[in-house]
Amino acid sequence: MTITAAMPAGAPPGELFAEAFANLYSQGIRSILALLGITVGTASIIAMLSIGNMAQLEALKSFKSMGIDMLQIRAAQTGASAAGFDRRLLDTLPADEPDILTAVPLSISRGQVTAAGVAADVATIAISPAFATLTELPLRTGRPIGEADDCGLVAMVGDGAATKLSAPGARLLPGAKIAIGDYGYTVIGILAPVPNESMNPTDYNDSVFVPFACSRRIMLGGDPNTALIRLKPDVDSAAMGERVKARLANASSTLTVIDARGLVKAMKAQMGVYTRLLAAIGGVSLLVGGIGVMNVMLMSVMERRREIGLRAAIGATPRDLQLMFLVEAAALALVGGLAGVALGVGASWFMAKAMGWSFAVALYVLPLGTGVAGLVGMAFGIYPAITASRLDPIEALRAE
Repeated sequence: MTITAAMPAGAPPGELFAEAFANLYSQGIRSILALLGITVGTASIIAMLSIGNMAQLEALKSFKSMGIDMLQIRAAQTGASAAGFDRRLLDTLPADEPDILTAVPLSISRGQVTAAGVAADVATIAISPAFATLTELPLRTGRPIGEADDCGLVAMVGDGAATKLSAPGARLLPGAKIAIGDYGYTVIGILAPVPNESMNPTDYNDSVFVPFACSRRIMLGGDPNTALIRLKPDVDSAAMGERVKARLANASSTLTVIDARGLVKAMKAQMGVYTRLLAAIGGVSLLVGGIGVMNVMLMSVMERRREIGLRAAIGATPRDLQLMFLVEAAALALVGGLAGVALGVGASWFMAKAMGWSFAVALYVLPLGTGVAGLVGMAFGIYPAITASRLDPIEALRAE
């Protein structure tokens, strides 16, 4: 390329970038390979951060039904008596603790249930009418267990348990009879399929629900061995969990408190570690792309020595020469960064579809990718730019 005038020191950015793109275009395949390195590196960062963000959102969905203002109390057997705690103490918690909105007792066991000669091993859960309101479990058909079913021989069946208990060609429906232990129950409702969320004490799909009152005829003991407690928002759930545990403690059971807020905090911390690790892996790819940019710029300096000497001879300052090569490096990195953002978002979308996740890209990721790419290009363009500015004009003009 023949240079007839030096680029003015105060040249508009548009003119600087136009010349930079022209110079990069003239280098052909070398520029394309360097561009590809930046593109892959940026795409890696975008994809890794987006996948980490989507994984975190999917983990939080496991609290969608009941929310994060929840405690779960579980009793494990330590003596000869069945595990459990006094229901009367549990029922008085909302009145005694202003920060507790609802306390729902559950008694959970597992055993064989029979329907029309078909037997299946499923969970049996004794529930109070407040359970349906707290969990908002969807019904596919029939009705939930209510106040009128206080001590009745009625049952609500999860979708998976209904499938297990159905005879070939005869789906279990409301009105059917099932046997639990020595007692016969009438099915009054079938649940729709529900996700197995983090605060569910068991898989509701694979369960049969009966009224808590009089459940001791099929349950060992008769006291609740699990409780779901809803708290007011912004309550110190860890401290409240310890108070509830102390209140329900007894000699026959060991109580465990599961705090939804604590689970969310632990999940976020774990996902944060994974996200940073993934971003670091992407950063290594971008670093490799930056080395490619520096290589292209150094080769350009060597091949354009006569041009550099001519520019210096007709008035270009070392600062002008540095700026010329820095703009070329930045242009190369920014174009690669934009292409990498598009590629990274596409890879994230593909991963979301493959994993069955909802596609979501954190907004901070998009400018971060192009910004980091631009900074890498500038950083790796500094040395070639300084090298160009230090060339002796007379020696440069003698270059063949």
